[in-house]
Amino acid sequence: MWTPTRVATALVTGGAGGLLLDQIHVRYGVLHYPDPWLWGQAWWVAPLFAVATIVILSAARLFTDGAPGTREHQVAGSAGWFVAAYWASGQWHAHPIGLSVAYAVFFALRTTHRPTLIFAGLLAAGGVTFEALLSSTGAFAYRHPDLFGVPMWLAGLYLHGAPLALAISARLRPRTTA
Repeated sequence: MWTPTRVATALVTGGAGGLLLDQIHVRYGVLHYPDPWLWGQAWWVAPLFAVATIVILSAARLFTDGAPGTREHQVAGSAGWFVAAYWASGQWHAHPIGLSVAYAVFFALRTTHRPTLIFAGLLAAGGVTFEALLSSTGAFAYRHPDLFGVPMWLAGLYLHGAPLALAISARLRPRTTA
């Protein structure tokens, strides 16, 4: 799955994409960095998203290799859903219950595929745990945290990232010929 070119592409794309998506949270006042470096963000934001991209895609591979139906999600459509979910978290972050419910409902409408559901649950749990730990260091802070320094809707954002990770991972999977 990982060639040097793919690693470089994932690092650059994940770092730049994460930086841009994080700008939604900075601009809407969802979170803040105590020592911003550029555009209200810390210097480590892009590298963190870059490494997270590799980790998440590597984990997604466990749910795409050899499993029928793992091409349930297309990259472009899943990317659109994820960007929309990110934008919604900026727009409606002050309404955590409504945003959490909306994330859950839209995710349930998107998939009933067991590997997607399992991976999404694991990604949400891992992502929320990581962000809670990172925010507890003072590296950044959410303006309206609900529990452990993070908002309750954060898990829903990770849920919507899972189909994108699975779609990309499935596309990176080596093709076999029969």
